Amino acid sequence: MSEQEIRKCRIGDKASLTKEFTEEDITAFARLSLDDNGIHTDPDLSRRGLFRRPVVHGVLVASLISSVMGTRLPGHGTVLQDQEIEYLNPVYPGDRITAEVTLTGAEEKERYYIAELTGVCRSQDDVVCARAVCHQLMLKRFFTIEGL
Repeated sequence: MSEQEIRKCRIGDKASLTKEFTEEDITAFARLSLDDNGIHTDPDLSRRGLFRRPVVHGVLVASLISSVMGTRLPGHGTVLQDQEIEYLNPVYPGDRITAEVTLTGAEEKERYYIAELTGVCRSQDDVVCARAVCHQLMLKRFFTIEGL
C-alpha cells in the first residue's frame, strides 16, 4: 500500500483464505507457543482422549481469522484490539480450513475507526470449527469506511 493510497471498505465486505494444517504445523506451533499438550502432539495420549487422535491447537486454527484481517480485510496497517472466539469442532492434521471474515460494523473516531468483524473457520466438509467476533483498529490515513 503506497502512502497516498487509502483503502475503501464497506460494511458487508468479505474476505477469506484457506490453509491445510499439517503435523509439522502442530509441531512448530507447539514449539513457538510452548503448548506441547499431548492432546496435540502425542498420538498415544490423544488416542485415549476425547478426540481419539491429535488435534490442531484451537488458537492456531483461529489465527486464520487474524490472518485475513491483517492481510485482506481490512488489511495491512490494522491492529487487532480484541476478539471473542468459540471453538466448536476439532481440526485434525490434513484438514483444509477456510477462514471467512465479514466487516459487520464500525465506530468512527477522530483519527481511526474501530471495525467490528466476524470470522468463521470451516472445514473442507463445511463444518464450522471456530467463530469469532473481533475489533480491529483502522487508521484513517490508510482506510475509509464508506456509508457510515
